[in-house]
Amino acid sequence: MKSLLKTKSSKIITVTITAIAAIVGYPLLMHHFLHNGQYQDLALVYLLQFLVTQLLLATVFASTLFAGKTPLITHFAQMAYGLELPSEVDRYCRNTTWAWALFFVALALISIILYLCASAAVWSFFCNILYFPLIAMMFVVEYVVRSYSLPHLKRLPILKGWNLYWENKKSS
Repeated sequence: MKSLLKTKSSKIITVTITAIAAIVGYPLLMHHFLHNGQYQDLALVYLLQFLVTQLLLATVFASTLFAGKTPLITHFAQMAYGLELPSEVDRYCRNTTWAWALFFVALALISIILYLCASAAVWSFFCNILYFPLIAMMFVVEYVVRSYSLPHLKRLPILKGWNLYWENKKSS
C-alpha cells in the first residue's frame, strides 16, 4: 500500500513539474528568442509552441489514467449516460483516453520529424493546415470505432452532448 501511494505521488509530482516547466519555460524561451533579435529562429519558436501544446494536451489526457483517477473520456461518458457505466463502456473510455493522449504525442513527433527532414513549407502545412482536419478525423475514427465496439450504446446527437457538457460545467 505504501509503495502504491509513493508511486502515485511520484507520478503526480512528475506531471506537476512537467506542467510548471512548460508553463514557465515556454514564455521565457519565447522572450529569449524574440528579445535577442533572433528572428531567424522564429520557425523554432513556432515548433516549440506546437510541441508544447501537443504535449500538454497529451499530458491532460494521460494524467487522468493514473490509478484512482477517472479517465477523461469516462468523465464525458458519465455526463451523457450517468455515473454507473457498464464495464465494457468503462474499458472503452479508458482505451479512448489512451488513444487521444497517444494521438497528441504522435502529432508532436511528426512535427519534429517534418521540421528536421522536410521543407519549412511542408512542416508549416502540417502544423497549420492539416492539424484541425486531423483532429476532426480522430473524432470520426473514434465515432466509427465506438459504433462498432459498442453497438448497443445509445447515440446522442453532437449538440446534445455539447449541451450536457456545458450544463455539467456550469453546475460544477
